[in-house]
Amino acid sequence: MPRSVRGCGDLGDQARRAAVAVALNLAEGHAARGGNRLQHWRVAHGSCQEVKCALRLLAASGAFSESDARDLLAAFDRIGRMTWGLIRRPGR
Repeated sequence: MPRSVRGCGDLGDQARRAAVAVALNLAEGHAARGGNRLQHWRVAHGSCQEVKCALRLLAASGAFSESDARDLLAAFDRIGRMTWGLIRRPGR
């Protein structure tokens, strides 16, 4: 996250927490078995969507540049596709 998000109050904090939740749930899902694994991946995917929404709101408020917004949204789009793939094909 850009440093400029630090001064954005609750929305900036929520975006950071959701981004951390993506990584932590992917890691925890990797170590889990059965339905628990899938649940962690679903939570990671939901957190990824939450980050993308927060990034759009922050960008609209001018918290960071459009270039940074594009880069961050592209990164979380890739992560979202990855987590969706894990959910759709958990055996891979």
